[in-house]
Amino acid sequence: MTSFKTQRVVRLRDTDAAGVIFFVNYFVFAHEIYELFLQEIDYSLKRIIEQESFLLPIVHAESDYHQMINLEDQITIVLNVERIGSTSFTLVYDYFLENQELVGSVKTVHVCVDKTTLKKRPIPEELLQALKKYQRVTFVA
Repeated sequence: MTSFKTQRVVRLRDTDAAGVIFFVNYFVFAHEIYELFLQEIDYSLKRIIEQESFLLPIVHAESDYHQMINLEDQITIVLNVERIGSTSFTLVYDYFLENQELVGSVKTVHVCVDKTTLKKRPIPEELLQALKKYQRVTFVA
């Protein structure tokens, strides 16, 4: 399994009046890395919008906050594919401080829909294979 990673510095515009990351920005950061991830697997949003017959809307999003992230903190965001179904997939974004401490996470569920009808459709095989390269393996005892 491969993880997709990026680093980011928390800027003033990302924080609230106390200098702590504004909770909504966890989702903003997740979407930024999602766009970078799609580019990495050769399915940029531009390609999907302009060339493909499908879209990948988010149908569920959630977040957990373990510790505050402050102004000028350097964070690493790690994206993994948690689950892949026939028409949907789940991405998990874990947020780490420089000391490797997990400080938060975001989960998004995307559904593949036909661009014309907006009805669910199977994930294209090429995209499915690209997602599988980043799938987190979970062991059940």
